[in-house]
Amino acid sequence: MILLDDTRPGEDNSYAIKPNRLFALFAFVCLVISSLVVLIFMLTPLGSLLYTTEDANMRAQVEDVTKRVIALQDSLTVRDNQLTEMKNIIKLSLDTTLTMDDRFTALFNVQDDDGDFVSINLDESSTSDKIGNTGIVFANMLKSAPDFPALYPVKGTLTREYEPDDQHFGIDVATKENEIITSIADGTIVNASWTISDGYVISIQHDGGILSLYKHCSSITKKNGDIVLKGDIIGTTGDVGVSSSGPHLHFEIWKDGLPQDPAMYLIQ
Repeated sequence: MILLDDTRPGEDNSYAIKPNRLFALFAFVCLVISSLVVLIFMLTPLGSLLYTTEDANMRAQVEDVTKRVIALQDSLTVRDNQLTEMKNIIKLSLDTTLTMDDRFTALFNVQDDDGDFVSINLDESSTSDKIGNTGIVFANMLKSAPDFPALYPVKGTLTREYEPDDQHFGIDVATKENEIITSIADGTIVNASWTISDGYVISIQHDGGILSLYKHCSSITKKNGDIVLKGDIIGTTGDVGVSSSGPHLHFEIWKDGLPQDPAMYLIQ
């Protein structure tokens, strides 16, 4: 290669380019750059970008364990709230045990040792006797576990199933406005309240550690401490709560503080 300089006539510069040396120089530069890149990834957090599929699987397992821990914490919180509400009912709502209708009158015919029936007249008893007698009757009435499978608590169409991985611990049943909601089994109302997210919410404690939960109710007919029987009307459906996207009932079943798939307990 010859370079001609117009400002300096007669002084031309010539260079000889050898391909072997050029290729060797290029390879050396590439080796240096590669070494620098490897050192950067080894000595900095950027190395995480080179992790293999095994590392990705380990990361997925860690995320799964984290979700399970969060779900367990949520279930423990729900159980603690249920126990607190039940304690408040026992301590502060003694009169709720006397909220009865004609269906319970037959339960107060107690059989004596001779085989005869003795009728207990609560009106002639003291307040402490009333509480004691009703408590005994209701304890006997709810001593057996609920019968499953039970009918759906409302008439409608199943639109979303039990999806615990998406934090959806129940089922959604689409209904018409003001459709009647019934209790799936005998139990005690442990929570009947209003929330901005879910509208009216009703929780019923059944025997055997089973709790049924009804959300997005437009109205409720029961209060904390009320005794309900299977098939009793407890409220009506509606498009209530900011998390609702239409008239429906969100229904959950919990056992010993852990969420259950309602499909295992219900039949259409």
